[in-house]
Parts: sequence; structure tokens; C-alpha cells
Amino acid sequence: MKYFMQYQSIDKLLLSACFFFASFLCYSQNYPLKFGIKAGWNYSNVNAIDEIGERSGYLSNGGELFGGIALEKQISKKTYVQTSFLVSYTDRVTFLELPLYYKYNFYKKFSLLAGPKLNYIPDDEISQPYDFKRRVGISGDLGIDYKISNHFIIEGTVSKGFTKQYDDLILTYYDAKRNVYRLGVAYYF
Repeated sequence: MKYFMQYQSIDKLLLSACFFFASFLCYSQNYPLKFGIKAGWNYSNVNAIDEIGERSGYLSNGGELFGGIALEKQISKKTYVQTSFLVSYTDRVTFLELPLYYKYNFYKKFSLLAGPKLNYIPDDEISQPYDFKRRVGISGDLGIDYKISNHFIIEGTVSKGFTKQYDDLILTYYDAKRNVYRLGVAYYF
């Protein structure tokens, strides 16, 4: 119980820090704040172990769709802070994602994205063949985007999961960490 409470307070602290940082940046500069939507395709690779401790997991067959809303705040001529609220899927598990990216425009219309991402599993265990050990997980993301116009952006990211979030009781893999390769389009209003 003590172990669970320790991680629960860390998750709340990280979430509070992310919201405080995003709020501070939204109101601290005279640069534009843009709202938009994102959608695209992600390919998931779940790293886990099987019942005898050997490597196991899940690979997306054809990939899954993701989508959500986005917020981007310019903080200098070439730097931005970007966050999104996304819904994505891996196998039959739903993930609500909250990435917080530092974005740097390094060459003309190309920008580099990097930052942490919180992953939350809202699914009910009763109707699923899963044991959700940790509903909140942390990932690290790295990506690149290309600005097509003032409204459209193409984006690709790679996400590395750091948290062992769930066990699949039917496919018999345990301590699953989710890695995601993603390609999408963002439209900013």
C-alpha cells in the first residue's frame, strides 16, 4: 500500500507541474497561442515478458488511429511549447495521452519535438482480459514536424514507454511497456 501511495503522489505532482508550466507559458509572452486538432495513425510495439521471464509482447498488425485536440504556444522566434489531449488504442486498450513538447524550428519549415508524455488507461478491467497495474504511465517522445501552411502541419513521433502499465491475461504477457510510432496531421485554427 505504501508503494502504491508513493507513486500516486508522484503522478499527481508531475501532472500538476505540467499544467502549471503550460499555464505559465500561455499567459507570459506576447506570441500567438494556437488551438487545433490532430489525427493520424500509430503503430504500437508493446514490450513485455512471458510467464517464464522471456521477452514477449504485442505488435500492431496494421496500426491504429489516434486523434484529439492540440495547443501550441510560441515562446520565441524559433521555439514553442506544444501540448495535446489525444485518444489512441493499442490492441484493445484505450489510452488517453497528454504530451508536453518543446518544439524548436531548426530549418525553414522543419521543427524538432521532444518531451514527456503521460498515458492514462480509462478502460474497465471487468470487461477486458487485462490487469492494469498502473493506470498512469510516463513515456518520452521525440519527433519532427513539417509546416505545410499556417494551418496544416505533418508530424511524426516516436514514443518510448518507461512505465510497466498492464498484463495481458489471454496472450500471457506481463509488465507491458508501450512504444508508439506515430504519423499524423495537425490543423490549427
